[in-house]
Amino acid sequence: MSEVRKIAHNTLIQIIGKTLVISFSLLGFGLMARYLGQEGVGYYSTIYAFLAIFGILIDLGMQMTTTKIISDPKEDESKILSNALTIRLIGSVIFLGLAPIIAIFFPYPTIVKTGMLISIVGFVSASLTSTLISLFQKHLLMLRVAIAEISAKIIYLGLILSTVYFDFGFYGILFAASMDSLLTFVILIYFASKEIKLKPTFDFDIWKKILSLTWPIGLTITLNLIYFKGDIFIMSLIRSQSEVGLYGAPYRILEVLINIIYLFLGLIMPLMATAVAIKNIEKLKIIIQSVFDFLLIITIPMIVGGYFLGEKIMIIVAGPEFIISGKIIKILLIATGTIFIAALFGYAVVALNKQKKAIPFYAINAVISTIGYLIFIPKYGYWGAAWMTVFSEIFILISAAYVLKKSINFLPGLKMLPKIIVASLVMSLPLYLFNQISLFVLLPAGVVIYFISLYLIKGIDKNIILEIIKKENN
Repeated sequence: MSEVRKIAHNTLIQIIGKTLVISFSLLGFGLMARYLGQEGVGYYSTIYAFLAIFGILIDLGMQMTTTKIISDPKEDESKILSNALTIRLIGSVIFLGLAPIIAIFFPYPTIVKTGMLISIVGFVSASLTSTLISLFQKHLLMLRVAIAEISAKIIYLGLILSTVYFDFGFYGILFAASMDSLLTFVILIYFASKEIKLKPTFDFDIWKKILSLTWPIGLTITLNLIYFKGDIFIMSLIRSQSEVGLYGAPYRILEVLINIIYLFLGLIMPLMATAVAIKNIEKLKIIIQSVFDFLLIITIPMIVGGYFLGEKIMIIVAGPEFIISGKIIKILLIATGTIFIAALFGYAVVALNKQKKAIPFYAINAVISTIGYLIFIPKYGYWGAAWMTVFSEIFILISAAYVLKKSINFLPGLKMLPKIIVASLVMSLPLYLFNQISLFVLLPAGVVIYFISLYLIKGIDKNIILEIIKKENN
């Protein structure tokens, strides 16, 4: 199978696999939200926001770095991945082990502090999984990732249903979430063992190499977390848990969408890294432009559609108790779309090994965002948090674009944007005129109308993904 067909094949697998994973995730979240209510979802969001702060200390951007290193044919991927997983495991035990201890000094109820102990298993597993996925991305074996995620999600759904039926309570929900991450890792480590030999490894020369390349990414991710999770963290300290729940519910949905884009970009990362390695900057520009066009095609209608369907989406997903979350998600979708584009620029900057240049911008944004959250959340609650998040993501998008421009004197063109906007506006008409119709009719109808409109005005190039790779051997 040619490289082009492999990319197309793996992209299709990701679409199908992620569609199923999203469906199961949203179904599980819907059951959880109805079972726990606003306050329970608030507790859940608080736990995950707090642990994410410690989780980021062990992340270090290692997935991007590992993918980039093993994309070099001269590297021993077995040694690299074994050492990367060992670093992750040790870091997880140290930093996530500290989280429940430090949480004792925060004004959280006992249910939150105890819940952190249950959730640590899931965080450690997710951390190891993210590094392991580099192997499957490099070899375009995303079918195995899809199998692992879908299998784990089916068991997760069974545990959620059992918790609701037998009334195991809040801790039962947390146990189900942790098992989801743990099972995904166990299945993937089995698949990985069929490809390469993995074992705990302490090759400190490789550790030095990985950490020297990844610390700038890790620092930027840490700064990124301050404004990405800082809103929920600050809100959990000064607003009610019900408000945290109303804000955390749409956030949970958006995190699913963001993870999909990161996985897609993870497939593209080896291609960008290879183009840089062989000094084919023109090929890198083609990749960036093609992926940028693709992201615009899905981002603009997502924001427009969310504006008209936000309340319906949250009622269907989480129940009538979360109708206010439907208004919040309209704002957060703007931030999500911005993250999509900024992530592409960020991955390109990493491929170019220019990530150090982005650090000052992330630091500035972290300071501004923290100040903004402290000012606007006490006064405006989740509305202040949502709009401050939008501002933060736009700032990062502009910063990443600036670094990319300075690095290769290139930014992707906006030739397709007018057509995408026109098609999105055409889609919005039936969403507005027939807003009383069921979401299950409006959503697929909107998608069909959008793509037909885009096709008719020649806004879709059938080779938009295939052009990412030229059929050539370099």
